[in-house]
Amino acid sequence: MDRLEKFKALNVKQANAEADISLVNQYAIKELTPEDVFCFSVVLCDNEIDRDLERFSDATLQEFTKLFVGKTGISDHRWSADRQVARLYRCEVKDTTEKTSWGGKLKQLIGSAYMIRNEANQPLIDAIEGGIVKEVSIGCRVTECNCSICGKQQKFDWRSWTYQCETGHIKGESYPEGLCTGVLEKPAEAYEFSFVAVPAQRGAGVTKGAEDLDGAVEILLNADLSGRPDIVEKLIPGLKKASMDQEERAKRAEFIKFAETFRR
Repeated sequence: MDRLEKFKALNVKQANAEADISLVNQYAIKELTPEDVFCFSVVLCDNEIDRDLERFSDATLQEFTKLFVGKTGISDHRWSADRQVARLYRCEVKDTTEKTSWGGKLKQLIGSAYMIRNEANQPLIDAIEGGIVKEVSIGCRVTECNCSICGKQQKFDWRSWTYQCETGHIKGESYPEGLCTGVLEKPAEAYEFSFVAVPAQRGAGVTKGAEDLDGAVEILLNADLSGRPDIVEKLIPGLKKASMDQEERAKRAEFIKFAETFRR
């Protein structure tokens, strides 16, 4: 699967900078003191079903404890130098006393992060402490989204415009076993966590791509697109680009690079 962005209501509490300063200093070039940093803990994600009808498996949460340590905290998933404001120095999975909507024990991935206390970061620190900043999301990539009913891998079906497994279970549909959802498993990468404003749309904030490109191509080749000029129009640029041979691509890239020097 492509990159995922998963939103979570921000649950922040201040951490003990004095107790954690040795962990913080693993990532600092100069020796920092407890007075130099603002430490806080945050719920990064959990195993509850989200607005995309997906949830992380318990095993995925456990893998995240290793993948997210050392990752950066940014604003609005924008990777510019001035947007990198925090860093995670510890992650752990904690059991809660609550139950999930699907009947399991609610488990949370808790991250401990630090920010440098300086003039630039102080407004965000104040907003966190004052409860103004209340949303966070994580950027990650998992390799499988499996059916909660049968465990088979879910894939996007272009014909029905739904996510379903080879057994025929459709994500979002109810069956005798319960609601069919996607279980996100086998994490490959963790990118960052980000302070964000959660969009009102239920499905907003998630970027996905077809896992099985060959299957998508086969469906498109056999599909009747005569009544969908909008799709054809979107496909043409990509097909033209793909049809260029490697030498022509290299020449175009070199020309664009050369032309860019005159824009400066």
